[in-house]
Formats: sequence, structure tokens, C-alpha cells
Amino acid sequence: MAVSIAATGAPHAKVPIAGKPLRLRLQGIPRAERSFGRCQAAGLVAGVAPVLAAQTRRERIARAAEPGGSVRQAKKASQPDRQAALAMSMYGQKIIGADKTVPEVVPAELLEGEFGKELEAAMEAMVEVLHMLCLGTLILEDVKDKSTVGLYGYKLEENYVREETTMPAAAVTCYILKMLKDKFPEDVVISDQNPELLSKDEKFAETVASFLSSFDLIPEADAASASKWHGLCQSYPEDAETAPERYWVFNPVDTAAEFRDAKQFCSTLCLMKGGEPVVSVVGCPMLSFDHPSRTTSHPSGSSIFYAVKGQGAWTQCVIMERKTGIYLGRYGLKGKSLKLDVSQKIKRGNDGLYDMLGTEQLRIAQHARMRQDIFLDSERIAKLLGSEFAKFHFVNNALKFCWLARGDEDVAWTITQGLYDKSASIKVTEHAAGVLVAMESGAAVADLDGKDIDWSCGRLLSKNRGLFATDPKKVPKQGLINAVKDATDKSEVLYEDRCEKRKEKAAMLRKIFENLATHAETAEELKGAEMVRKKGIEMLDDEEEMMKLTQASMDRNEPSRMGAPPEPDPDALEGALPYSPIKSDD
Repeated sequence: MAVSIAATGAPHAKVPIAGKPLRLRLQGIPRAERSFGRCQAAGLVAGVAPVLAAQTRRERIARAAEPGGSVRQAKKASQPDRQAALAMSMYGQKIIGADKTVPEVVPAELLEGEFGKELEAAMEAMVEVLHMLCLGTLILEDVKDKSTVGLYGYKLEENYVREETTMPAAAVTCYILKMLKDKFPEDVVISDQNPELLSKDEKFAETVASFLSSFDLIPEADAASASKWHGLCQSYPEDAETAPERYWVFNPVDTAAEFRDAKQFCSTLCLMKGGEPVVSVVGCPMLSFDHPSRTTSHPSGSSIFYAVKGQGAWTQCVIMERKTGIYLGRYGLKGKSLKLDVSQKIKRGNDGLYDMLGTEQLRIAQHARMRQDIFLDSERIAKLLGSEFAKFHFVNNALKFCWLARGDEDVAWTITQGLYDKSASIKVTEHAAGVLVAMESGAAVADLDGKDIDWSCGRLLSKNRGLFATDPKKVPKQGLINAVKDATDKSEVLYEDRCEKRKEKAAMLRKIFENLATHAETAEELKGAEMVRKKGIEMLDDEEEMMKLTQASMDRNEPSRMGAPPEPDPDALEGALPYSPIKSDD
């Protein structure tokens, strides 16, 4: 049978759009035989992958720049060919040297232990999750607005992104929930995903199902089954007075904002039993594999972190083959897992700025996008610990605890609303998996008041204010607790000052807003004054916004971080300088 392949010499995978399945563009093949597996078995596309792999970026530019080729053609040829990469990803080729199975890389004592079955299932699923997230990112990058940084654009918003999630995250949710339902049918799940999302959005459900079936992730997936699997993400009983004896905590993409901003993100899966985490797996598709025993990070390896209560924490290399930054769809486990010890640090090269300081500075991981007063609380703790110029690294997910475990950081903490705030608002989905990895690597963990973490509260850790994990050999637990206490006292005093300032500012602004109408001279001005008054009163009632305005006002009355401006020298000469060509008018 004659087969006509697209002009590039390779089958192209169309990006799945809502309601339309993703298919290979192969002409002359019956529709029933167009899946890649059947094509490969028939030998119809044999040898195409090596041809694609040989088409390097430089070669494409050279061909386009030959006589008769235009600069525009050369520029177009130099762009990453994501369509070809998507086509290659359907081949499922093994990577030589990276084709191990989970039992071959995970220590035998872990798989033979009490939670060996759960660990093996979670590890196997997480390897596939990394593949799915990279594939999904590839599709979204091909569709996104090319003028933006990150995964944004109206086409994405229309077909691949919803307010709560993205297509890759929804697909991962379906995959993990199906696995848990098949292997552990009695277990319930806590997740931040909306269980009704796919059932209420048929168009989005078809897009997710098309992605799962087209890449043989779940070949039998359709919109109805995808909606059913996704609906299991909140099976944990909402009205439960006590936590179940056993349940899973799952986060497909932690966090969605960092995923779309092309920053570090992760996927987490954690088994809870007896009110505490006992097995956790954290997959990081964008984080290079590294370990203190290595001389450099792996150039094409991504990281999986996992831990079992009482049996240690480990990290595993997953090869995710890329070319010119584009994922090619080939992946596999490589090498044995390496054990993590929080006291062993990764430090390579020189940091000229910090190496010039007389003392070693702490490396601290914490949330990003914090208010200034919250960051000042963090800075105050570091100074009380003796680190005048601590190095802060910002990430809004469980990855910060994995950084600590493998030796990138000395401390990792979560401070939600400032040290003065006594409320508890930490989500279990954002902390359980990462904290277990840190604990099993030897880190000391507690809340900001020094209490142990109570994991039995359900979705929120309602009995704990904040959370920290520290390398006890670098920053002792009690020393950190004392520093937090002293910093909290200062934070409360400053908060009271802000409250007083806020009241003064609010009273002044309220008076201005109320009197605007008295200065209006026309009906149009009166209407505008009423709109301003209404919006202004709403702003005054927004405590968070008023705190920001008050803090900004207070900051303007304080010296900058560069110090106070120089004062004039009373002994300095005034007027024209002697022997200066610039004369005074006097």
C-alpha cells in the first residue's frame, strides 16, 4: 500500500483542539489503522525518527540559506519544530542506558517494606506524569501567543486553559486518579482540583480525552471516562470530623501559576496513614538532576524525589531527552536512586559577592510574591540567626523542601500573612509530600511556634501557624524557634503601628471621598464623584489593600536600603571654587 507522508518527510501530529482528536497526518492509511502503534507494526514509518533527529537547527538554517532561499525562510527554519517533536513523541522509543524499571532503581528494602506496593505504583505513575507534563507543555507552547513570556494567549484560554487548571494538569489528574482507583479502590483523595470541571465543560473534557488517547497515555480515554476519573479528585469527605485512617494527597501541578510562567513547578503524590505522611513522591520535570556526590548536574536528567517514613529519602534521575530546548518524547529511568542527607550540601563554583563576605550566609527557600512586610519578617529572622545578607530563593510549591533535602538550601519555611498573624491557612496539598522528603533526609520540622505538625486536620493544617524545615547541623531547631519568637514580637509592634497609620489614612480618605460631591458643578461631575466615592469606600473596607498603602506610606518616611542620603558638609566651600573657570554671578 502506498503511503504519502507530509512534505517534511515525517508524520506531523496536529495539536489537539477542543472536540477534535489528535491524529497523525498520514495519507493512504485507512482511518482504523492510523494509530501510531499499527503504523509502526506495519513498517510504514520505519526510519523516520532518525531522519528527524538528524535535522539539527543549524542544518535547517543552512538549507534555507542556500541560493534561492530568503532570510525569512532561514529565520522560520531556525525556529524549534514542535510539530515534528510531537510526531516523534508518538514513537515511544527507548533511550539506551535509560530504560530501567522502578524495581531496578528503587532500593529493594523499600519495595519489600510495608508500603512497597504503594511506592512502586506512585513511582511508575510519576515517571509517566513527567512525560505527560512535558508533552502538554510542548502543545501549549506551540499554540500560545508568541509575543508573551509563559503560557498565555487567547487560543490557550479558549481551548487549553480554564480558571482552575490547564489541559496538562487535568490530564495528569485523570491519569493518577485512574491509577489509584484501579490499584487502591478503597482509598480516598484530597486535591485542590475541581471535581466537576470536566463534567460541566464538555469541550474541555474532549480536549483532555483527546490528549490522553492520542499519545497512548490512556488509549481508551473519552470525554465521559475522563470526566469520571477527574471527578474522583475530591473523594475525601468534606464533613469528616476525623481524618480517614488512610488517604492520598495529590497535586497535579504545584503551582499552576508557576507552570504557566515557565518557572520551577512540581507534581506531588503522598499517602497519609494514621494522621501523618508515610509515602511521598515529588516529580520535577524542569529541575535538573543533582546530588552532593556529583561534580555537576545532569544535562538532560530531571528529578524525582521520594521518601518512605522511617526508611529515608531518595532522588532519582529521569532522562527527558530534549533538543534545542524542545522535548522529543523520549524518556526513561537512569541509574540507581541516590540517598539524600540534608547535612550534605551542593556548593560549586564561586559567588563573588557572597564569597567576599567574612561569614557564611544562610540559604533560605520561601514563598514568592510576598508583601514587603512579610519579607521583612523573613529577613529579620535571618539576621537574628546571624546571617546579615541571607540568600533567599523563592518558589511557591513543595519543591523548596526538596531543595533543602538534597543540599541546595539550609532552611525552608512558609510564612503566609506575616509573623503577627496567628491564623492557620497552610494547605496540606502544598506541603505533605515535600515535608516528608525533608524529614526523612534528616531535617527538623515544626511550625513557627515550635509545635509538631498535626496532619490529621484535613485540607488545612488548622492547628499550626506556618511551617519550617531546617538542617539541624546548620541551624538548630530551637535556635530557629527563638529567632522566630523574637521576630514575631517585633512584627506585632510594627503591625500595631501600621494599624494606627491605616486608621489615620482611612479617616482622611473617607472624608475626601464623602466631600467630593460638594465640589461637583455639573451633572457629569456629580456622577463621576459618586463613582469615585463608591470605589473609594470599597477600597477603605479592603484591609489587605489598606495595609499595602499604609506600608508604602511608612516606607517613604524611612531611609532606603542603600542608607540615608549624605548630609551636606558644613565645612565645604560655597560659591565658585578658586581657580575654577566657572565664575559666580556675585
